[in-house]
Amino acid sequence: MTVRKKIALLITAAGFGASLIFSAIIFWQMVEQPRRIIDVELLAVAKRAVLIVDKRLWQGRAPAFVGDDGYWLKIYLKGKKKPLYQSKLAKIVKLPELRVDESITVSRTIPRTRIELGQDDENEVTFRMRKFAIAGGDGHKFIVCAARPVEVIVEELWDISVGVLSSLLFSSLLLLAASYFVAGIILEPVRRINDQTREITERHLDRRIPVGGEGDEFSTLARTLNKVFERLQRAFLSQKRLLSDTSHELKTPLTMIRLSLDELRSADAAQGNRCSEIIDRMTTQTLRMERLIKNLLDLSALEILTKMPKEPVNLAILLSSLIQDYQLLAEAGNIALKSHFPAQLMVPGRVEKLERAFSNIIDNAIKYNKAGGWVEIKGGTVGDKVTIVITNTGAGPSEVELSRIFEPFYRIEESRALRYGGSGLGLSIVKRIIELHNGEVKMECLTDGRGIRVTVILMGL
Repeated sequence: MTVRKKIALLITAAGFGASLIFSAIIFWQMVEQPRRIIDVELLAVAKRAVLIVDKRLWQGRAPAFVGDDGYWLKIYLKGKKKPLYQSKLAKIVKLPELRVDESITVSRTIPRTRIELGQDDENEVTFRMRKFAIAGGDGHKFIVCAARPVEVIVEELWDISVGVLSSLLFSSLLLLAASYFVAGIILEPVRRINDQTREITERHLDRRIPVGGEGDEFSTLARTLNKVFERLQRAFLSQKRLLSDTSHELKTPLTMIRLSLDELRSADAAQGNRCSEIIDRMTTQTLRMERLIKNLLDLSALEILTKMPKEPVNLAILLSSLIQDYQLLAEAGNIALKSHFPAQLMVPGRVEKLERAFSNIIDNAIKYNKAGGWVEIKGGTVGDKVTIVITNTGAGPSEVELSRIFEPFYRIEESRALRYGGSGLGLSIVKRIIELHNGEVKMECLTDGRGIRVTVILMGL
């Protein structure tokens, strides 16, 4: 069932329910109000009849006709079983005995040949009946049973009931049609959004859903979908760029290997030294390609991860170990390694992944430094967070380069890849590892332009 039909049915059900309750209240009032009026009328008739009967008793005459035409009347002296007076209708129709002040509505079958009371097709007549205790003169106390036919009123109430039910059904059908039409108008923006969404394919990810200025829920939905499409477009372009960069990076070492093989094939036995040189070059290119593929696999595995189990890690111990590992590399480049951090820097995480991230940062800080420069590693705790700052005296990138420095395959200088064998994936892996630890990493140039600062912020224990 469509949403439009559901909305129409819900509105119709709500309208029908509200109309039914309202009609029931009105109908109950229509039934009770005539009963109250008839009960008051029967009391007045009973009092008038008692007045006439009591006057005739006081005069010493037997009760006679008391002007009760159309009423069912029986008058008793209190304590007597035989009535002092009963009307013509009371002699024809037998009605049940009641308790004093009791009132009921009863039905009796009376042929029209006996008396005409507005019977229905089945000769059934409905009576409203009450019993009163009324005091007369000279201490007389009377019990009066009074009733009157209400068949006409019952028939009218029945006709009204049929009319109300018919009106309810008709109004419900009308409301259903109106609701279906209104629901179509309300859901028209959804239909347009649906049509426009179908047009946004992988070839047209730059298209967006027009957003109106109404500020309603549909405009909010369109904005949300546009944000989703923007993220999809960025992810799609990122994947395309990753594929293109990967192809480019793999193409270079493969080409070098192919050329080296061709050169090796053409070399004669007298050029043994030349063959060894070619083999060394092939080995270098193969190792470079192996590192690239390994980094790609590592980055892909990190991208798939959404969470990972964590354990307490002391960054002070981890950083001290890495400093010892990179001491020889730093000394080879005449670079001083300095560190300042407390003995305890506890964070929740995975040792091997944090070691990989800080290893990449320190490795870059040493590789892309200048001779006679320095690398400083500082750590501390601020509130509930642990901050690690790694500063070096390497040449700083521009603002544009800084904004893209953590993208896969992005390098400040292409010559660096040839010189150091980098693939441009190291900082991307760093960023993803830090994100998996609910932290953040940023790179900035020093104010004097004589170095680079990398700041890593992690949640502490």
